[in-house]
Amino acid sequence: MPVKAAAGQQQVADIQQVLRENKVNGIVLIDGHVHNPRVISNQTSDDPRLVVKADRLFPIASFQKLMTGIAIERLVEQGKLSLATPLSRYWPSIPHGHQISIQRLMMHTSGLTNQEPPLNRPLGGEKEQEHYLLRHYRSSGHFTWNYADIDFSILAMIIRTASRRSYRGFLNQQILRPAGMQVKSYQQVRPGQVTRSGDDWGQLQTAMSKELGAGDVFCTPQDYWRFYHRAFLEQPHLLRRFIAKHGPAGKETYFGGTYIEPPYLHANGYLSGYSCTLYCNYRTKQTIMLFANNLSYSQLRSLSGQLYHTYFGDYREEQSQINN
Repeated sequence: MPVKAAAGQQQVADIQQVLRENKVNGIVLIDGHVHNPRVISNQTSDDPRLVVKADRLFPIASFQKLMTGIAIERLVEQGKLSLATPLSRYWPSIPHGHQISIQRLMMHTSGLTNQEPPLNRPLGGEKEQEHYLLRHYRSSGHFTWNYADIDFSILAMIIRTASRRSYRGFLNQQILRPAGMQVKSYQQVRPGQVTRSGDDWGQLQTAMSKELGAGDVFCTPQDYWRFYHRAFLEQPHLLRRFIAKHGPAGKETYFGGTYIEPPYLHANGYLSGYSCTLYCNYRTKQTIMLFANNLSYSQLRSLSGQLYHTYFGDYREEQSQINN
C-alpha cells in the first residue's frame, strides 16, 4: 500500500503536548519508511548527562527481542533449524524440552520462567551469561501465554549453537550491518557514551548482563529506526512470515519480538528506568517510537496508548497483555 503523508504540524503539536503533559524526558521518532525520521524532543532536565538524543546510545531492553527473532528466522531460511525444532535437541536436560519448540519460545508459550538471584557484578560475556541462565530458570510444562525474558535468552543460545559463532557476531553479520547500523554490548560502552537515568551505572550493566538476547545491548534511537525499517518492514517475505502468526481479529498475538494485531505491530521495552515503546502500521509503514529515561513502567503503559491514539487517530481498545 502507498505510504501515508508525513505527519502534519497539528499532529506534531499534539504529540509534543502529550510529552509535556506527561513530563517526559525523551524523544519521539515518527513518520513512514524513510531512513531519517522526524524527531520530537521534550527534555525536562538541564543535566546534559540525562538528555535523550537520537544519536546517543540507549539501552533498548526488550526492543532487542525483535533482533533475536529475525536472527532465528534467518537460520530457518538457511535450513539450520525450523520453528518445530524442539529445545531438547540442544539441551536435553531441560524439563519438558521435547515439548518446547522454537515457535513456543518465539511466542512466549514455552512454560519457562526466569529465576534470577541477585548479582553483585555484571556477567562476563556470552558463555557466562549462558551458564548463569541455564542454572536459574523454571520449566513448568504449562504451554500457555507467559511473557518471560528467558525465552529469548534461550533463542540467543540456540543462535550461538546453530550458527557456530557468537550470538552478537551472527546478529551483526547477518542482520545489523546489512541494515547499516550496529549495537554495543553492556561490556563495550563507557558511562559517558550513554544517556543516563536515575540508576547507578553498575546496576544497569549488571541488570543488562542477565538479558542475553533480550536486553543486553545499547543502540541509538536513530539506528533502531534504521533496523526496524530496513531489516524488518522493508523485507516483505520476512514481514509476511511474522504477520501470518496473527490470531483472531481484535486479538493480539506475540511472535518473534513483536505484538501483532493487524494492521498494527507493537512493542515495549523497560529496564532500570529506561523505557521505549513503538507502534507501526505495517501496511502504510507509519511508525512512532518513544525513548525516555524518567518514566515508571505504569507511566510508560499509559503514555504508549496516548501516543498511539494521537499519531494514528485510532481509538480501539487498548491491548491487555503485559509486556516489557
